[in-house]
Amino acid sequence: MTWSYVPTESNPADIISRGVSPKELLNMDLWKYGPSFLASSQHNWPKSPLLPINDCPESRKHAVVFVTTVDISLNCKFVISFVRLQRVYAYVYRFSRPAVRRCSGFLTTMELQEGTFLLIRMIQKTHLRDKYKALEAREVVKTSSEIRSLNPFLDERGLLRVSGRLQNSDLEFSSKHPIILPKRHPVTDAIISSFHRKLLHAGPQSLLASIRLQYWPVGGRKTVNRVINKCIRCFHVKPKLMEHLMGNLPSERVQCNRAFLITGVDFCGPFFYNSDVRNRPPGKCYVCIFICFVTKAVHLELVKDLSTSSFIAALNRFICMRGRPQTIWSDNATNFVGAKNELLELRNLFLSQQHLKVVHEQCANDGIDWKLIPPRSPHFGGLWEAAVKMAKYHFHRVVGLSTLNFEELRTLRVLHTSLSAPPSLQ
Repeated sequence: MTWSYVPTESNPADIISRGVSPKELLNMDLWKYGPSFLASSQHNWPKSPLLPINDCPESRKHAVVFVTTVDISLNCKFVISFVRLQRVYAYVYRFSRPAVRRCSGFLTTMELQEGTFLLIRMIQKTHLRDKYKALEAREVVKTSSEIRSLNPFLDERGLLRVSGRLQNSDLEFSSKHPIILPKRHPVTDAIISSFHRKLLHAGPQSLLASIRLQYWPVGGRKTVNRVINKCIRCFHVKPKLMEHLMGNLPSERVQCNRAFLITGVDFCGPFFYNSDVRNRPPGKCYVCIFICFVTKAVHLELVKDLSTSSFIAALNRFICMRGRPQTIWSDNATNFVGAKNELLELRNLFLSQQHLKVVHEQCANDGIDWKLIPPRSPHFGGLWEAAVKMAKYHFHRVVGLSTLNFEELRTLRVLHTSLSAPPSLQ
């Protein structure tokens, strides 16, 4: 085909563009028969005043150069769902295969897997470029690299994987050698979010353990925590409640005094001890805990029962060893209204008017002011409740499942008291 020049006044196509009515168009020979020079010889045809025929834009030959590159940059800034991204690259993998081997219809498991490998390989070549090239050239990864400690290697598909020491195990290949994922990449975050939803919004430790069966995100714990903190559903189910400001500590807790001048008292137990008589079942005993308000020193006294005389004897032993206190605080009797089983005897002791009368008379004779916390307010006695918890913790750690006799329990009590008291009182 040869291209030629047609002047504007002889071009029928320009008639419509200039605006002509239908009646005028029917009377125009140029529109009916075309340019008049077409009926003459080709040598008489008009020629272009500007360009030769061979230089016409339509007849020029353009050279086209195709450039290919191994490193493909992947823009995944707005990744929302890893599952959708898997399906997109599964279709990319399907249409990149030869037509003879190409499947049709729904995506297969193999296509989804190969599409995922294609996606991750492109990400690794882009964001782990230096490490990838070093392993391709069979060079050693730099010591300063963040994946140096993982001892990475390239598998048969060209994926960076963790080497590890589980090659002789029965695990799958992906579990023995997880695929390395770059830090702070949108696809890495999308994979973590996908596993987070699949595991029903699991915590960071469980989520990271499940992810590492297939993938190894660099900086795993921090990366997983960062993604979980962005989960809206997890944020809604764990709202930050308003915390009330605690009041000032009472003056007895913050003013300097000698040890045990202001004392709190509580009972702990029951504990079982072996009887001195053979074949007799183990008996129950209790521990009376005295705690200093200022130094938080703890004094333990062992009592065989919850009688008033036993408590008065324990109080006298405490006064002889630690000095006479000025004020003693204790639980109110109504704190034990709901107590049953093990606390039933302790409740009966505190509810006994005879017990309260004898204790108050004994304290009044010794110049001790006995005070009770408000009814049904055990949090007012948090100081001695913490001492009870500490005493039980150390007792079970030392004794375990053994059953000691009464003398061994008294020795253990003395050891605990000497360790918990200030150096000046030991």
